Amino acid sequence: MPKKSILILMIIISQLSVFAQEQRGMLGFGLSAGASNYAGDLDDNFTLPFTGPGFGAHAIFLFRPRVHLRLAIYHGRITASDGSGVNLSGNQYRNLSFYSDINEGGVHVIYTLQSRKRGFTRRNFLAPYLFAGIAYFHFNPKRSVNGQVYELQKVGTEGQYLSGNYPAPYSLQQLSIPFGIGFTVKLSKNFDIGAEIGLRKTFTDYLDDVSTLYPDKQQLTDVQGPVAAYLADPSNNPDEPQGKPDFSKRGNPNFKDWYVYSNIHLTYYFTTSLFKPYKLRSNFRNNSCKGLN
Repeated sequence: MPKKSILILMIIISQLSVFAQEQRGMLGFGLSAGASNYAGDLDDNFTLPFTGPGFGAHAIFLFRPRVHLRLAIYHGRITASDGSGVNLSGNQYRNLSFYSDINEGGVHVIYTLQSRKRGFTRRNFLAPYLFAGIAYFHFNPKRSVNGQVYELQKVGTEGQYLSGNYPAPYSLQQLSIPFGIGFTVKLSKNFDIGAEIGLRKTFTDYLDDVSTLYPDKQQLTDVQGPVAAYLADPSNNPDEPQGKPDFSKRGNPNFKDWYVYSNIHLTYYFTTSLFKPYKLRSNFRNNSCKGLN
């Protein structure tokens, strides 16, 4: 092969290599573990005794120096009980309780409070961040009576399956708005560890199966059975031996429920050519290689 052709080939390979380097980006995969909490009609202040476990996994795409995209899944349990809470609202005699598993998939935009224009491997040791996004989640409030678990949505504790002026059955699949704060700590060239508090604003008041009014309990007994009537009104106030009056207040429909996932997460990053990363503008000024040393 002529020397000129070899030189041209070397130039082409060199340019392709530079192009490939410009196309490289960072992609991270990680796991998280932490605590799940809830705020609603049975717990209006994220009471610590009602904290449940939570686990998750995520993928992070580093498109820009400060703005990243995260795909995340999460599984956790929320729970609350009138009889076991701090009773700030005075509902200990109402005696309602529930637990529910949350399964969530979401897309988050992360804004990191640092600049990575020097390159990812030379990132800051400590990096706080904010995030917000949208999520789709499934829940299913339950209660156990004498060892038997009942799915409260199917029972219709507020008359959802009765004839009359009752609310419609609520959906167990909903959207939420996740947002929160966190920070990451650089462990090595490829690993970060961090912590995060993520609130979820929902558009349902039925995470706990409690929202509006007590139904006609005799009608509920006739249609769904006596256990359904008990699940609707398990109150144990000695001043109300017959239970709560029909159509009296059971919950507060004016405030939607929330849940929270607080976690510690570990992420491994590697180089990928799936997308074009941000350019390190300061590295190639005046035909120099500043920043690559």
